[in-house]
Amino acid sequence: MNRLWTILPIVTVLGFPAVAADTTAADVATIRACLADAGSEPHGCIGKISDACQELPAGSTTMGVDECLGQEQAAWDVLLNENYLSATAAAKEQDASLVEQSIEPGAAKSLVKAQRAWITFRDAECDRRFELYKDGTIRTNIASSCLLMLTATRALDLQ
Repeated sequence: MNRLWTILPIVTVLGFPAVAADTTAADVATIRACLADAGSEPHGCIGKISDACQELPAGSTTMGVDECLGQEQAAWDVLLNENYLSATAAAKEQDASLVEQSIEPGAAKSLVKAQRAWITFRDAECDRRFELYKDGTIRTNIASSCLLMLTATRALDLQ
């Protein structure tokens, strides 16, 4: 399978490590602020970073769009990892409570299983979308957008 779309955000972030770290931290802060104001509509925060980035002159090319999408995906990935760690801690607490009640625990194990399945799904789905547009330059934009959307949605699901 062609995994070019998984490399693009990494190349974007690794290409300028000092700038990327600062940008990611600022983007995470922007998304957090959006989520704080979003109320019951947190999905409205998806695209906030990449849409603004694409309005810039460098953001309107195929590569620029990929970089913008990758920039936001990196920020959502930070939130996803934070939310996963919080969900893991809560699942472990629940398991401990179940053990105290002489009930077999399974919350933490099922969370790990679900996360692994989600990663497999994300990769397969974004690969599928890349393959649909394989004959055009938009294929990387489609795959990068998929990666952003699925990562952001999973981050919100784990909140």
